[in-house]
Amino acid sequence: MLSKEQLIKSMLFEIRIIKHLGTKLQPGKLNWRPTPGQRSILELMQYLTTCGIVPALAAIKDNWDDAEALEKAAESVNHINFADAMDAQGRKLREVINAVPHADLLHKEAHMPWGAPCKLGEALVNMALKPLVAYRMQFFLYLKEAGRHDLGPAQCWVGVDPQPQKAE
Repeated sequence: MLSKEQLIKSMLFEIRIIKHLGTKLQPGKLNWRPTPGQRSILELMQYLTTCGIVPALAAIKDNWDDAEALEKAAESVNHINFADAMDAQGRKLREVINAVPHADLLHKEAHMPWGAPCKLGEALVNMALKPLVAYRMQFFLYLKEAGRHDLGPAQCWVGVDPQPQKAE
């Protein structure tokens, strides 16, 4: 099992990558969507600001009572305040996970959204960390499909721009 510190560090790493990808958005592309039934880039950005904290709180509290208010607040996220909203999610994740006794990660019963029982640590990995990873990848792919064909593995997996190769 991951320690609380390792789990938080991994979540914050994903948030840093997502914020980096947010700097790659081209002007005029906020409303771009792959197909009419899918989220727009803006809607995905708004969702990214809640996709870790909402399920983390649900796992810890064993209820979804915080979801509606957090999702409603995310509707005010735009390309200007996106990084701040991601930072706020990171701070809240750090706060709520640090408040959990380590023994609870290993022994406290929690439930997956479909009701399957698991331990709290497993729930936090599956319900909070994995969505940050998955939706980070979706964000990367949306940006590429919307015209940022220059984006590559360094931006997606590490959250950095590749360094130019020295001429030989």
